[in-house]
Amino acid sequence: MSKKLNLIAIIIFSLIFTTGVFYKINKFERNEDIYAQAASISDDQESQKNSEEQSNYKSVTWNLQNLFKSDDAWERELAKFENDIKELENYVGKVTKSKIHFISALKIKEKLDIRIDKLYAYAKLKRDINKDSYKCLDMIDKVNKVDSKYSKISSDLELEILKLSDATYNKYLKNSKVNKKYKTYLEEIRKSKDHYLDEKSENILSKLGNIASLPSNIYDLFSNMDKSSENSPSEYSSKIKSTDREARKEAYTNEFIPYNDNINTLSGLLIGQVNKNVFYSNVRNYKSSLDMYLSNDEVDSKIYNNLIDTVSKNKNSLHKYVSLRKKLLNVDKVHYYDMFVPIAQPDNSDIDYGEAISLTYSALSPLGKEYEDIIYKAFNENWIDVYSDKKKVGGGYCLSVYNNHPYILLNYDNSLDSVSTLVHELGHGVYGYLSEKNQSYYNSKPSILTHEIASTTNEVLLYEFLIKNAGDNNQKAYYISQYLDFIKDTLYTQTMYAEFEREIHKLVENNQSVNTLVLNDLWSQLLKKYYGNDFEVDDLSMIGWSRIPHFYNSFYVYKYATGCSSAISFSHDILNNGPENYINFLKKGSSDKPISLLKSSGVDLASEKSIQTTIDKFNKLLDELEKLTVN
Repeated sequence: MSKKLNLIAIIIFSLIFTTGVFYKINKFERNEDIYAQAASISDDQESQKNSEEQSNYKSVTWNLQNLFKSDDAWERELAKFENDIKELENYVGKVTKSKIHFISALKIKEKLDIRIDKLYAYAKLKRDINKDSYKCLDMIDKVNKVDSKYSKISSDLELEILKLSDATYNKYLKNSKVNKKYKTYLEEIRKSKDHYLDEKSENILSKLGNIASLPSNIYDLFSNMDKSSENSPSEYSSKIKSTDREARKEAYTNEFIPYNDNINTLSGLLIGQVNKNVFYSNVRNYKSSLDMYLSNDEVDSKIYNNLIDTVSKNKNSLHKYVSLRKKLLNVDKVHYYDMFVPIAQPDNSDIDYGEAISLTYSALSPLGKEYEDIIYKAFNENWIDVYSDKKKVGGGYCLSVYNNHPYILLNYDNSLDSVSTLVHELGHGVYGYLSEKNQSYYNSKPSILTHEIASTTNEVLLYEFLIKNAGDNNQKAYYISQYLDFIKDTLYTQTMYAEFEREIHKLVENNQSVNTLVLNDLWSQLLKKYYGNDFEVDDLSMIGWSRIPHFYNSFYVYKYATGCSSAISFSHDILNNGPENYINFLKKGSSDKPISLLKSSGVDLASEKSIQTTIDKFNKLLDELEKLTVN
């Protein structure tokens, strides 16, 4: 339960393919310096633009010296950390001996957790902009080995805390400092009381950690190092949106063939991931793998199943969308490679980074000055690594580091999709920043469930702003189509992914055979169910499951869907009543259970209401788009 990088890194791979135009609306005069610096790029000739971007490189990449001055400094801290964990080890067998021992151990552990987060962050961030570097891989391997020792000590201490009688535990918790700073962490331990084993068994399970992570690690090596593709992630993102159908079909084929060529290996990895989940859920006495993973956010499986059931009941809305796409593209059947080209064309699809900054300020202005001040820091203090590079991993994410600041990875390509990704990751970043400024360490780590709401709310505000400020019906149609794609990709598609995950785990839990053919068949059935008769399931689309990295972060994707529905509820509140309720929600961090935090802020995930509200919004936008585009 130690706070590792995978609990603080919110990794979001860009799933929404859109393009757009930019409105020069600037309400924040004090930010003109950054606008002028970035906008100067777009005012020059193309050759000068490239030169300008190169000369300003330091302003659009991370400054990792805020974490460590050099690799040598990182190595020294790692060695020191490995030595310092002995201080915590001294409390093994004694942590519950007295209240003094208990509080002292918690203080030491908190400091060590902050340090290991920082060590992980530096290694990961450095590796992700040098993905082919064996030195960076070696750094990650080194910190993993040290953390394995630390995790063993932490596990031993947590097991002792778990064994405390309820009476003694409640007595310790009455201490105001313990309750305020450590209650969240302690409750995280205690809620697993029914699922912890004896010491010998826990020791065995802790030693299985490296083996258990093999499917994820191997998939990561394949997708980032071994997969050979003609296009970089940003090139693929651009080509799959081409108005030339043959061009996007070629991009699709080139992207999918490397996965298809290795499909049995990839099938083995995913089945291995599922078997690992089933093993752990069985030995820890959970009802299912789903229940085990949902327990981290204290979410009932009814919420997960309710999401799938509600979206499934409304699948005809998505069928209607696909049919409209078919009509506007004038094709016999909609293929996978037809799903991302804009069905309403923008006047200008090129948005340079300076324009993206200005658009971000304008779209997020309803969130108020405090929010604006933080995104000003992000743009001016090197929180963001902006442009794509052959040495850099694809997609985008935000990683928050306590007592430092968030780090945001982009692969910016001058599309509205990239602007959407930018505001999305800033949503994560500001949430992390506000949580850390207002909460102690263990209360400052929001769950991924609520994190996805914070990021998605920004995207909703972006599209609401664009539609409201559209200059004519063509622009309005374009922005509506992008908003529809956003809901389609975030609610419908992610729910389809969630159903796929649920079903493959059920198959393994029921001792049924699962192989490549089974995975392909299930994926095909879900494509037909969600996208309808006007969607063509071709041979390559059947292996689409193999390209979803989130399946190695099990039962994660449903959070995008609940995030979308919650975000639309929050955005409605922000635009109509102001940002105070929402900002207060962000500042609470992880000081309470995710479901309770949301409910106290007006969003009840146990109800169908927020999901249905989002589907109603989708239907309204769809009807409006049809009126604007169909003669």
